[in-house]
Amino acid sequence: MAEAGTHPEREFEIGSDEAWRFNVKRLCEEFLQESLTDIRQRRSYVEKVLSDAQQHDNTRETIADQALQNAVETANMVSKQAVRHSDIAIDRQWNVDEVAQLVAKSAIFMDAIAAAVAARISRDVGTGPGT
Repeated sequence: MAEAGTHPEREFEIGSDEAWRFNVKRLCEEFLQESLTDIRQRRSYVEKVLSDAQQHDNTRETIADQALQNAVETANMVSKQAVRHSDIAIDRQWNVDEVAQLVAKSAIFMDAIAAAVAARISRDVGTGPGT
């Protein structure tokens, strides 16, 4: 309790040493808060950069996988086409071409062959060694 002659408000006043310690503590807390805020912002930025880099790497790997799959599929299609061409060539080598045989037996084609052979013979006979 307050003694006679003293003011009761004086009990709540703090001394200059306590005020100094309070101000130093407050200053340290503010700098610590600023430092922690800066660290959090930097951490957030680094995490975003790493996340973006990972997404970019995932995208690049997906594109590379698709390119490899396309190359394998293209090679497979080319191989199948080469086999088909080979099969056709072998078929035509071993089997008579039905269309060509039908054309060869037609009267127009036979007349054309006969005319070509006659022209060649007459030319060769006309220019032979005995003339």
